[in-house]
Amino acid sequence: MTVAFEARLAHRQVLLLQDGQTLLSLPLDRGGRYRLVVPDMASIDAAVVALEALPDVAVLPADGGLLGAMSVSANLSLALRYGREPDTFKLSEWEHKLQLAFRLCGVSEDRLPGLGREQPMRLDRMERWRVGFVLQLMRPSELLVLDRAFNGLSRGQAEVVIALESVYHEFHPFRPTLFVDLDAHGLPDLPQCHATAVLGAESPEVQTCPS
Repeated sequence: MTVAFEARLAHRQVLLLQDGQTLLSLPLDRGGRYRLVVPDMASIDAAVVALEALPDVAVLPADGGLLGAMSVSANLSLALRYGREPDTFKLSEWEHKLQLAFRLCGVSEDRLPGLGREQPMRLDRMERWRVGFVLQLMRPSELLVLDRAFNGLSRGQAEVVIALESVYHEFHPFRPTLFVDLDAHGLPDLPQCHATAVLGAESPEVQTCPS
């Protein structure tokens, strides 16, 4: 049975609720990482939809959320110019920051030109996610939701995702992230996770790390 979620914005906090009870409270001005572990895919979709409906909450899906038929460069240009006056936007003004962000995310200078010409649908899953992650670095939201970031990854790839997410906190130390994960064997631990809500068959368990 799919779990029903509600998300609210109150007093600079995002509240995620189930049946009127608060599962997680995420302050929007303290940064840090949080986690929601859900037992089935349908409930994950419900949680993500509820969170995404709030203003200035961004969702990074496992496939990077890019438009598959457009080049990576076109995806970057479209996302970075969104909400800006066409006459005031120049991709060249973002090039240095983009190159820095890609380098910090493990993309070499030699790979960058070829990556820009690629279509996301021709990239492997990790590289698509990495490009989508760079976009979030460049245009951060109040809350970044990482939707099933570890699905289908090896242990080594999962460690890469955790390392990259740490880069986000270096760039944006006061903006929190929320991992929404499917409950599965071998789900990696998140270092310095402020709070984790685990939904089971009975009632949710909330684990809060000491501050």
